[in-house]
Amino acid sequence: MEDISTLTAAPATAATEAAPARHDIYAAIHKALRLHMADTLTRIGRADPFPFDEAEVCGALQQVGELLDLCEQHLDKENHVLHPALERARPGSTAHIEADHVSHVEAIADLRDLAGLAADTRGESRAGALARLYRATARFVGHNFEHMAYEEAEHNAVLWAAYDDAQILALEQQIVSSIEPQAMAALLHWFLPALNAPERAAMLRGMQAGMPEPAFAGVLDIARARLAPADCAKLLSALR
Repeated sequence: MEDISTLTAAPATAATEAAPARHDIYAAIHKALRLHMADTLTRIGRADPFPFDEAEVCGALQQVGELLDLCEQHLDKENHVLHPALERARPGSTAHIEADHVSHVEAIADLRDLAGLAADTRGESRAGALARLYRATARFVGHNFEHMAYEEAEHNAVLWAAYDDAQILALEQQIVSSIEPQAMAALLHWFLPALNAPERAAMLRGMQAGMPEPAFAGVLDIARARLAPADCAKLLSALR
């Protein structure tokens, strides 16, 4: 695999839409993030704040924490792997997103505080605490959706102009190989239902080729738990 640090960048094209079909390093993770964000926001909004549904509130707040952990991990991978490659290709190309990342770190800290407040609040005040968390999460999700769309249009254009698909895949593998197994298992709970059937099959074929059989069996267990029966059957058929 070629060392990414030795690559020579070429000028970037202006329009992503005009580029030929290329490997999109953002596609799968952004689908997983969008699903996780939308599901978490919905779960906060429908959580019953009254004491007899304590488990429902606790489950929603736990999912908030899991989402924020994933967002922090995603920021770290982009900052330390993708952004250096983008800057080598076009200096200054990450300035807009770097500013967003700073604001996202602050927003994540605020959401953790609001989730903690909702967890500690009892009685009639809990409804207000959950409402504040819901509105703040909605703002965070809305901004992230715009943020991801910008990356998919602008950053992909820079990557595609500067690097070939093998080099972009090397960047992706650098990210994937740095994720701890437990964190990867948590990610799969959102990747698998977020991807379409061909994307899902391609991802799992790659995992099947590179994992010991017992570990891959665990991946299939996650697929069975997270996918609709028809989607699971389609995936298992594709893997035969």
